[in-house]
Amino acid sequence: MNKLGIYGLMLLMLSGCGYHLRGSIDMPEELKNMYVFNASSPFQTELNAVLKSSKAKLATSPNDAGLVVKILREDITTRVLSIGSAGKSSESELNYVIRFQFFDNKENELMDEQTIEIAREYFNDQSAVLAKTNEEQIIRKEIYKQAVRMMMVRARAAIDKIQK
Repeated sequence: MNKLGIYGLMLLMLSGCGYHLRGSIDMPEELKNMYVFNASSPFQTELNAVLKSSKAKLATSPNDAGLVVKILREDITTRVLSIGSAGKSSESELNYVIRFQFFDNKENELMDEQTIEIAREYFNDQSAVLAKTNEEQIIRKEIYKQAVRMMMVRARAAIDKIQK
């Protein structure tokens, strides 16, 4: 068997086993066109990335959406956990809270208010301040990514509930 045949066989096997690109989520049609009210820019960026990888998009208006998400509260805070001998923070914690609710495009409530809380601790080495700033940005991005994925799981549950 030549190389082209082997590659073709590998592609066929990958598509048959349910392989998806990392970050993609198998979504029902209602989730492939959603509208979001009051989301922060970082949350919206991560949501767009997840939707794009799943061949979905944000609707331009709530009337065109299969699902409407209203963000009721969104907050990210930093808390100092420990202080080093120099009096500077040596360990910190990022806390993210998002409260939201799902509606259909006719403003019918699909599920009670939902809350997602995520906390991440990280060591704050004062000898590498620039690296720690970058690390905090990466942790923030991962928190938003996790929150989007958790919200999408709950959105799917809301859609499944109304379809039954």
